[in-house]
Amino acid sequence: MIATIPIVGWIVSSFVLHGVGLTLPNGLQGVYELETPGAGGRLESGEWTSPDDILASLADDGIERVYWIRLERLGQVAVWVVKPGPFELERVYDAQSGERLDPLPEEVLRAVADEHLVDTRAGEIHEGAEFNRYYTVDRVPAVAVRMEGDQPSEVVFSRASGRVLRRTDQLAEWFHRAYRSVHVWQWGDALGAFTALLYGLVGVALLLVGLGYTLWWQRRDARRRWTDAVRPARRVHGRLAPLAGFLLATQMLVGAYLWFNLGLIEPRFRGQGSFETEWSGGISTSESLPAPSEVLEAVSHALPTGDDVVRYEWRAVADRRFALAYPDPHRDGVLLDLSSGAVLDRLTPQLAARAGAAVVNGEAIDAGVESTEYWMDFNARVPTYRFRFSDPDDTDVHVSQVTGEVVQRRPAIWRAFGPFLAYHTFGFTGNPWFDTALLTALQLSILVMVFSGWRLALRERSRRPSLSSLE
Repeated sequence: MIATIPIVGWIVSSFVLHGVGLTLPNGLQGVYELETPGAGGRLESGEWTSPDDILASLADDGIERVYWIRLERLGQVAVWVVKPGPFELERVYDAQSGERLDPLPEEVLRAVADEHLVDTRAGEIHEGAEFNRYYTVDRVPAVAVRMEGDQPSEVVFSRASGRVLRRTDQLAEWFHRAYRSVHVWQWGDALGAFTALLYGLVGVALLLVGLGYTLWWQRRDARRRWTDAVRPARRVHGRLAPLAGFLLATQMLVGAYLWFNLGLIEPRFRGQGSFETEWSGGISTSESLPAPSEVLEAVSHALPTGDDVVRYEWRAVADRRFALAYPDPHRDGVLLDLSSGAVLDRLTPQLAARAGAAVVNGEAIDAGVESTEYWMDFNARVPTYRFRFSDPDDTDVHVSQVTGEVVQRRPAIWRAFGPFLAYHTFGFTGNPWFDTALLTALQLSILVMVFSGWRLALRERSRRPSLSSLE
């Protein structure tokens, strides 16, 4: 009976979490209406340091090449943001003085937060650290900002660059806490210890199922002799035993497999096993890049009329150089080929494959297909090319069609995860209400099995003769 208590806890918490998941207004991903910050002054004016000045400063620090460099505003401060490597934390420099600013001070991060969500402003701020799939560091130094206004939420910003690492509304935040503490028994950062506890309880549940099947088989002849006098609890227990045992055992095994991916090997599950740490390409710090004013002049005819450019960006794809001008920081910018001066709609699949190969431990083994993928940076799905790579994890890599940035990595273990997750949540049809109703019915069958078993056990105990009666 004691061994069934965790089972009841898992089923009840699953029922509650699944029901809450249906009502999340922004989903677990954190989809919100983002503010489009004003330019606050033209970025292409000549009062800023040039990209060449920043590259020279990096060269003085011993950095030979960078993944990309951009000019933008963080709040009202114009800054150069530099990505030294594809998996490294960004560096930030004041665009006027060239002074290095990262880790960003709280007043700058608060200004960034104030301009992030429509009709919402920053409230309480506290320090923290976040796992993020795009970096090799275990935890990214960050601040969590409690947003107040029309879109109450918690937004986590990188201390290095102000990049958004996570958006979570209050209900989704409660979901995450309940999931970890009640459903998977992870009450702290000692992942190994709490996983051992979780797997120990799963083992006990499987042992209980095995013993139940043994008893059910041994009592098959007795069930054939049942008469109308047999109580309903015993009949229900006997009829539901095979189904409930199968569901419970397979759900325990699948749940353990899912947690193995989401907990024990999460970085590899998220695609970090395909990182090419000895990445190739990039922009040399000895190069000369066109000034923002030159980029604006070349792309002005392709910009929406009357819109200011709020971000300039320079990138390398193989031996070619590109610049982007962004009228909206949350949408793809206008792409300029610096060698030809032509404005492009997007990169060719061949160029995108080379951009991916520079940062993936393997080669693209197919021609790629057009796709879309959600990207936290844009809070939206972006057009990508999806390539299958020959890295050790057999990873599907989504490369932005416009920038060449690797937006998502889906290793084979991720792709295999989907059917198991569908079984674990009974998400077979894609209709959330039907799938939830089916899952609830099966959860109730297991609960009925457990409660009828308790009733039978307590009745048998009450029938046992006491020592006083034997005397």
